[in-house]
Amino acid sequence: MLLKTLPWRAIGAALVAAAIFSAGWVANGWRKDAEIDRMKTASAQADLAGANKAIEDLGAASQTIRSKADEFNASQATLAVKVDQAVKEFRNAKKPLPVDCRPDDFRVRKLSDAVDAAKQAAAAR
Repeated sequence: MLLKTLPWRAIGAALVAAAIFSAGWVANGWRKDAEIDRMKTASAQADLAGANKAIEDLGAASQTIRSKADEFNASQATLAVKVDQAVKEFRNAKKPLPVDCRPDDFRVRKLSDAVDAAKQAAAAR
């Protein structure tokens, strides 16, 4: 008797509504999960592109540093030869200078050349 008094149509409608709601909830979850995965993928690709750009920049900077170091080493070698030559010429000068005397034109010119070379080396740094 109790079974005849229950509203079976209302209970059936409620169960169907609950099933539809649950199916919609699950489908929406799948859709949101797929959207989150797409967003994570896009973020990872952007991070990868940024890292690749940074690696390229680092490679270019290292090449620049290497070429500047090679230039510096070449200028140091050239400068060392000029300084050695100037020191040798001063040591082999025919007349030593008295303490109260001014140097002759040849010595002043060699000294000026050495100062100019030192200034150029300092400016290249």
